[in-house]
Amino acid sequence: DQEKQLGLVQSSGKHLLSLINDLLDLAKIESGRVELRLGAVDCAPVLDEVIQTLGPAAQARGLWLRLEPRPEWPAVRADRRALLQILINLTGNAVKFTQSGGVTLAVTESDVGIGIEVRDTGPGLSASDRARLFEPFTQVGDARTRNAEGTGLGLHLSTKLAALMDGRIDVSSAPGEGSCFTLTLGRH
Repeated sequence: DQEKQLGLVQSSGKHLLSLINDLLDLAKIESGRVELRLGAVDCAPVLDEVIQTLGPAAQARGLWLRLEPRPEWPAVRADRRALLQILINLTGNAVKFTQSGGVTLAVTESDVGIGIEVRDTGPGLSASDRARLFEPFTQVGDARTRNAEGTGLGLHLSTKLAALMDGRIDVSSAPGEGSCFTLTLGRH
């Protein structure tokens, strides 16, 4: 019984720390005090770190978390810490909201740059939810059936960090079809 109580205390502490860090990061961005070190960042090691970090959470939920292989891995123009923060947030959300199946990370190339995709087999999003998704303190979906905790800051913070790196985050999704979040950054 004590282990269960200590586990709840630890979980609550981690959640509170996450909220505080999100608020501090957002305050820094809004005040213009974020200093990013933009340079060439290889995608493969960053994506491997995301898989290592969130693999246990996915496995605990009975989900797969995989990286789509590539013959060559491109480098993006980014700040490594900010890139990792965005990808952990996007992937963490995908794991959190996916009930069965899993999450795939992939890298694509196009005329506009390098896209890092986070695709899930989750419930998908309605058009009205997609329209509000990146607003601060917003959680979408039915509050009565939503079983995932969060602050509603992660996606807003991620879009701000992406913009500071001259990038953007797009989402494609439909109810019952999963979601695909794509972080697009410039080539290095």
